[in-house]
Amino acid sequence: MKRKKLSISLVSFIVFAMYVIFHLYVCPYEKYYESGYRGCDLLIYQDVFLEPIATFCLALFTISIFTFFVSEKIFKKWFIFTVFWIIITTSFVFLAPVSAGGPFGIGPDKELVSIWMSGFFVIISILMFIIMSLRNRKHVCVKK
Repeated sequence: MKRKKLSISLVSFIVFAMYVIFHLYVCPYEKYYESGYRGCDLLIYQDVFLEPIATFCLALFTISIFTFFVSEKIFKKWFIFTVFWIIITTSFVFLAPVSAGGPFGIGPDKELVSIWMSGFFVIISILMFIIMSLRNRKHVCVKK
């Protein structure tokens, strides 16, 4: 099970690092905004795919560090929750417009949806770890 915990941490860190490297070396924003420069063609995927994935991977990496301190039983429940959360987040991000919608240009776009869903994921995961750990301790104390 430690392998699974480590692999979640590594994969989420690697994906986020690849996103950062992409913007530093492959398609820097500065080139995109230079006058007369067409920009990096890959930046068209920035708002649609890259940013939402990177945002969630950062949140997943943050929480995966906590998984090393919880029991295997709690980790398994959290892992199932994470799989469902990824499906829900992907659906919401897919349905959100690329830019802010509405007549006044306000409303959730893909970036905002991914930030909110990642934030909720972190908060809910931490609460899950705390509540489940406290329940585990109660059951251990009662059994003794």
